[in-house]
Amino acid sequence: MKKLFTTLFAMTALMLLSACAGESKATTTTTAATDAPESPSVTAVELSINGNDLAGYTIVYAEHPYNPRQAVQFTTEYDFYKRIANGIAQRIYARTGVVLPVTKDTSTDEGALEILVGPTNRAESDPLDAMDVYDTYVKVVGNKLVVGAGYDSSAYTADQRNSFCFASTNHAWDAVDDYLAQQMAAGVALVELTADSDFSTTLDLITVACIGDSITEGDGSDVWSIHSYPAVLERYLWEDHLVINLGKCGKTLLEDHERHYRNGCVQYTAMTKYAPKFDYVLFMLGTNDFIQHTTWPAGYDEKFLTSADHLVEDITKKNKDVKFVVMNSAVYYGDKDASADHVRDLQSQLPARIEAAGFEADFFDMYSYTVDNVGKANFKDSTHPNNNGYAIIAKGVYEMLLQVEAGTYNVE
Repeated sequence: MKKLFTTLFAMTALMLLSACAGESKATTTTTAATDAPESPSVTAVELSINGNDLAGYTIVYAEHPYNPRQAVQFTTEYDFYKRIANGIAQRIYARTGVVLPVTKDTSTDEGALEILVGPTNRAESDPLDAMDVYDTYVKVVGNKLVVGAGYDSSAYTADQRNSFCFASTNHAWDAVDDYLAQQMAAGVALVELTADSDFSTTLDLITVACIGDSITEGDGSDVWSIHSYPAVLERYLWEDHLVINLGKCGKTLLEDHERHYRNGCVQYTAMTKYAPKFDYVLFMLGTNDFIQHTTWPAGYDEKFLTSADHLVEDITKKNKDVKFVVMNSAVYYGDKDASADHVRDLQSQLPARIEAAGFEADFFDMYSYTVDNVGKANFKDSTHPNNNGYAIIAKGVYEMLLQVEAGTYNVE
């Protein structure tokens, strides 16, 4: 499944970059999903739901889960349930030749015949936190067809952020589409979905864990759960990925410091718990190390590198297939940077150590990227980017990760 996700992801990369480039507002009008639809199959199948003709149905999608007053600040598309509903409508058209209207749950009165997408306000839909984020289902409830999935990914951040994942909902319809294809191939003219129809799945989402300090957690932004770079990255990667923010303010990599990441950090606990699910770990710790040590003590190089080894081991002893991307510290505009260059040099050595231990690793020069693309105007203070700064960082990480997943990334 992950290979399929990666292939689809790479094919749509340019489209996603275009779609995510500017702010997009959700609309509340009813639409028919006929914008450049796929042509219906030559041998279109007839579909009924609990004995009701498909043509009488409306696709109803859930309101997005973000606070509308906060969502207007987004620089990326965020009305994903609408996009998923339109995608389902096009896939239905391709199989059946039937064009169904698509509308938001808050903009239309409830009807008797509805296909519900996401946690709508209809009684048949499950609430936001009813399922694990990797699980999906499509089921008949009365005369309605309910498309559900795990949406709330906060548990994977140790419940530190209200975070959401839409990839499961995006792929919930795959099981139905595959079933229709099988029935059509077998020459079945009428497919009837009933309460006995079972389209539940557990998906193998591409999972990206972001480990770091306050620059990962999102300090400096207005709303950390919306503007941190992992939150923006999740919206870029919404189709196939789960992005987990495991950043914690004030944490060091050096284990000599009482606030090191492995010491009493709930994000660290979540990291060790969910490590078996990780495909990629974005690793950015070290800024607090040089801020705390304006003069780098003799002998600390090996302590720093060994501390990193221990954190890597915590993950790899539970997941030997994970791939690391080490990112050095972003540009720092404060006056405690005497050791910054030295720490960044140590960070650049980590990928080779990880590879020597038998695991895959790449390096992303976050320092150069933030110098060249973010700049002081997009920082809230000497250390932390503002909303726009994090959005720029997320775009760079997104483009890098595209290449890492495609196997084309080269460290310059």
